[in-house]
Amino acid sequence: MPTRAKRRPVHGFTLMELVVVIVLLGTVAAVVLRLQPQLFSAQAIGRDTLSGLEIQRACAERLLSVRRVQGYGAVQGSAAATPTCDGLGGVAGFAANPTVLLVDANATAVNSCSSATCTATITVSKTGSAATLPPLTLQLSQY
Repeated sequence: MPTRAKRRPVHGFTLMELVVVIVLLGTVAAVVLRLQPQLFSAQAIGRDTLSGLEIQRACAERLLSVRRVQGYGAVQGSAAATPTCDGLGGVAGFAANPTVLLVDANATAVNSCSSATCTATITVSKTGSAATLPPLTLQLSQY
């Protein structure tokens, strides 16, 4: 009587399984490629927003430094002859000089702080599609 040869189990994937995996990988790759430009533009907007916030922060630090070192009356806004924050911008598409609006206690725009309290509003402007940054407001007091 002839002996039957034992069949070995077959290892590996079928053609159908391989086709399904290739289709799934292709779909995932297409989704990733479609999202990639949006990720880069969001990253650029975030970088530009951070640059604008750093300009505002630097201007606020300069105003406070002038207040500490030179005195309360030396703080000057954008309307003055020598504004305090000139030259801080000019990066990431922002204007070279942030706008500093000084308002006294009577809500009147002034060139330099002279009354008991002075409010400084710092605004940075940018051309292009980036979101407008909210102004930064400081309340300075003479003591």
